Amino acid sequence: MPIRRRGDGEIIDESTETVRGRQAAPASQDSDESGTAPVERGGQGDSLFVGGAATERWESPTKPIGQGGDGRTRIATPGVRRPAAASALEEDPMSDPPVGWLVVVRGPGKGRALTLGNGMNPIGRSAESRVRLDFGDDNISRANHARLVYEPRQRRWLLSHGDGTNLTYLNGELVMATVELQSGAQIQLGETTLRFQAFCSQDFDWPDVDD
Repeated sequence: MPIRRRGDGEIIDESTETVRGRQAAPASQDSDESGTAPVERGGQGDSLFVGGAATERWESPTKPIGQGGDGRTRIATPGVRRPAAASALEEDPMSDPPVGWLVVVRGPGKGRALTLGNGMNPIGRSAESRVRLDFGDDNISRANHARLVYEPRQRRWLLSHGDGTNLTYLNGELVMATVELQSGAQIQLGETTLRFQAFCSQDFDWPDVDD
């Protein structure tokens, strides 16, 4: 009886093309136990079933069908199909749309832009601050150095001093009470100067373009 031994130790009966009692798969392609399911070999010696578009991989429990380069040849059973790039949920940009910006024009962080949201915008160096100015200016309070407010009913911008001992200046003038803010105004906190630019105002607000 003509037989031969494969490199992995399997003995093949060449007259029937069987390997230990089952149909041998072609050398160029692995197969499952029925000899029909195409597989693609992965970079670690794993064989993974590719269904449909070649750009999608099936993430599901697997069953061994043979032995790969590292002893772990696998075929993925059809289950929940998910593109590999969609592992993280995308954040909805309209959950907090921009209503204005602060741009650092002097001091550490020069050139950085910070987005302002609807309502209250406390400014500070801490990660909890809605507007975080943590570019190396230690004269800015960690929390609530100052507050910028967009009031949507009257579509007005307001600036007020915060709770700390560090001072806030608007266009060179000390801020002691709440004052109205106009686009182009300059706000000084510590050694940092910020230029304010409104996006929402009397001329535009997000409800104007609601679907």
